[in-house]
Amino acid sequence: MYSFKEKKTHFVALRNPDVAQYDLELLAKEVPGFPQLATFSRNPKRYADDILYALLDCATREKIREYRRAMIAKEAEDAGEKKTEAPAAEKPAEKKQQMPKGETTHAEGTGPHDDIEKPETVPADNSAEELKQALDEAEARAEEAEQRADEAEEARDEAEARAQETEQALEEEKKKEPAKVPVKSKSKRNTRKSTGTTSSTRKSK
Repeated sequence: MYSFKEKKTHFVALRNPDVAQYDLELLAKEVPGFPQLATFSRNPKRYADDILYALLDCATREKIREYRRAMIAKEAEDAGEKKTEAPAAEKPAEKKQQMPKGETTHAEGTGPHDDIEKPETVPADNSAEELKQALDEAEARAEEAEQRADEAEEARDEAEARAQETEQALEEEKKKEPAKVPVKSKSKRNTRKSTGTTSSTRKSK
């Protein structure tokens, strides 16, 4: 799916042991017969890097992020529902114990609606919120790191392009240089002269 270089970049950007369980669930959905699922399920945080590295072979970066966010939101929603159900079940019993028959909750100077039961505000699940916030911060840092990696890659490509242009310019300059005229060797002339002298000597004899 991704080249080795792209996979390494996305791996660094998405690395987060706190969401290893979600990555494992997505890996099981994408590749149900993955041979190491049983091993990874024993301790997802321990094998977080292995899970993510395997997941990048079958799921895109965007899909992994969307699944993580969806699972964190679902976990926060489920935790909120559990907290609202528990106080609602306990409240009627407490009210019966505190208010015997014949007593009224109206006090002097209070209005007729002061004794109406007010709904309790249930605080959000801090752990889920903190996890979601940590995930958002990690993704922001990952995007910054990925952007810096892209900028570095672009700078390297530009440097390589400039180097190629310089090399081509040098080759063109070499082609434009006039060809050197070969210098005639003097050895042939000397040989001819010496040969002529020898022949004249022979004739004189």
